This record gives sequence, C-alpha cells and structure tokens, in this order.
Amino acid sequence: MDNFEDNIRPPDNSIREQLLEDDRSDFQKQIDEALYLSMQEWNQEQIHQKQYEEKIMQEYQLETDRRRELFKDFLFNLRKIGKYDKEVNNVVELLEPIIDHYCLQYIEQCELEEFTYRTIFNTLQKIRNQSAVSLLKSIILLGNVNV
Repeated sequence: MDNFEDNIRPPDNSIREQLLEDDRSDFQKQIDEALYLSMQEWNQEQIHQKQYEEKIMQEYQLETDRRRELFKDFLFNLRKIGKYDKEVNNVVELLEPIIDHYCLQYIEQCELEEFTYRTIFNTLQKIRNQSAVSLLKSIILLGNVNV
C-alpha cells in the first residue's frame, strides 16, 4: 500500500503582517464615513425604486388583463357576426382600435363625431350583449363638434 504521509503537502510558511496605523485626519475620516453612508442610502433608494417599478408594472398588467377579459367574448362574437354582415364588420373595424387602446390603458375615453357614434351604437343595439355595450358607452363619448 501507498504511504499516505508522502502525499500530504507540507504547511505554508507563516507570514506575520502588521496593519498600518490610520493616519488620516478627523476631517478625512468624516468624509469617508459620509461617503459610505451616502452610498448605503443610494443603494437602499435603488432597491426601493426597483420594487416600486415592479409593483406599478404588475398593477398595469393586472388592469390590462382585466380590461381584455371584459371585451374578449364581445369582440369574438362581433367578429363572427361581422363575417356575414358588412355593417357589423365596419363597426368592428372602428371598435377594435378603440378597445385595444382602452385595454392597453392608452385612453380612458374616446370622443367621436355624431355620425360615427350613431352608426356604432345603432348597429350594436342589434347585438344581445348589452353589458359590453353599456361599458362601451362609458368609453366612447359623443364629441362636441363645432363646425
């Protein structure tokens, strides 16, 4: 058998070090302490800011998902009907960008001129989903057009 003692490395030589004395002035020590505290505050502020941004993004995503869910079935049914009815298809083409912008929280309300407003809601009266229509009426407003 091998002798295990031969495979063991000898210990390193010990080194004796002496720390240098702190020969900085009191003013320099105070500056260094202030810099250290400032860096700590800055790091804490960065952490706080990142948490705040994550919270805002999460709230934004939840609200976007909630709004999309409100109109998902309504738009699906409207598109199906629009394949067979030209008037409904024209309304779908008008409503889709408005609903998309509402769902993405780019707009809260949209004002339309009277002819387009009447066209949309007269066509939607024929559709049975009145909850989505009432929500649309709160989003799409009749604008005051002074000509």
